[in-house]
Amino acid sequence: MRARIGLRLVIPTLVGFAVMVVMTQTPFTSTAFAEHVVPFKIQVPDAVLEDLKHRLEQARFADEIPDANWDYGTNAAYLKALVGYWRDKYDWRAQERRLNQFDQFKTSIDGVDVHFIHQRSKMPNATPLLLLNGWPSSIVEYANVIGPLTDGGSAGDSFNIVIPSMPGYGFSGKPRERGFNNDRIAGMWVQLMARLGYGRYAIHGSDWGNLVATRMALEDAAHVTALHLEGVDCVGTPSNLVPTTPTVNAAVNGAHNVGYQEIQSTKPQTLGHALSDSPVGLASWIIDKWYTWSDHDGDLDKDYTKDDLLTNIMIYWVTNSGASSAWLYYENRHVNGVLAEKFVRPGGRVAVPTACSGFPSQYDRRENPLVADTPAARKRAEARFNIVDFKLNPHGGHFPALEQPNLWMDHIRAFVHDRH
Repeated sequence: MRARIGLRLVIPTLVGFAVMVVMTQTPFTSTAFAEHVVPFKIQVPDAVLEDLKHRLEQARFADEIPDANWDYGTNAAYLKALVGYWRDKYDWRAQERRLNQFDQFKTSIDGVDVHFIHQRSKMPNATPLLLLNGWPSSIVEYANVIGPLTDGGSAGDSFNIVIPSMPGYGFSGKPRERGFNNDRIAGMWVQLMARLGYGRYAIHGSDWGNLVATRMALEDAAHVTALHLEGVDCVGTPSNLVPTTPTVNAAVNGAHNVGYQEIQSTKPQTLGHALSDSPVGLASWIIDKWYTWSDHDGDLDKDYTKDDLLTNIMIYWVTNSGASSAWLYYENRHVNGVLAEKFVRPGGRVAVPTACSGFPSQYDRRENPLVADTPAARKRAEARFNIVDFKLNPHGGHFPALEQPNLWMDHIRAFVHDRH
């Protein structure tokens, strides 16, 4: 037997230190793993955490108009409370241990080091399920459902879970050239699933993962057995839905949801330097979307624990991926270097059996909240997808696997079960 080979990987971060992770390469007896797939553990150096605490202690907050609430963006009182918890009570080491309970790996695809969770079920015939997220999310979005999904009690309800971090996100490497858009990432994940030995697999996508999953279903239909999507590409866009309360200027109200897109798809690096230098700035930029895209009555703590929110933010901080994660917006908005009017979306009709799962607060819908217009919404989706299941859920938002895990799991289990 070959000896174990210890590898050390240094990931530069925004604070001038490095995220040090230890990978141990052992021989795999199964051909399901490529030679260059190596186990991975997260180990952030103490110096990074000490520097972070110092920055949090020196935080300076912006002024705010009285009674502004969240109308101007991230609420100052909420942000100050979150930062106080982050500085005084949050325990990254505990969260690091929690994440390291999952089987994690690294491999190289298309010149980028790819980090991914690959958690196998104990059931021998469990269904391979690829879970894809977007911005501003991470592997944290699915952390609470990995256990239940891999231990469903029967082969039909159990899955082998694969969760990759996109190029420029989290513990994956950063692209060193232009062009890493959704289509290119879809090709990377097709290679990843083949490298893991999966000839048939299902996919779930949210946010950017929605579009990446759609491209995979178009390009790898011979191997993708089921496509489960959430988001506007499946259940319709706000403009296609009936406003519950008409307003004077729909265009202006709609702009509430696209300002961040315009920045990240045109000048991501300008913003990125601030996100790299200030943990409070990074938290403010990210938490605004978690607040406006979640289903609550003004209290975000009803949906998520502060530990979940901060662990997601920490993954961006310790890997210095505030800017690199935003590059994806630029790449998907530019065609041959020219800014397009809208994001480029996959063309063609998907033949793979598809399930649409809508949640009422998936986006900031000041103008057009998601309404239960099932027949019309399904008809629109059927023009692009082979719809076999369509559901508008009563509760939940943009991150339902974390916010409404039971609703989310029940639907994905029932849908995928019928395809295998």
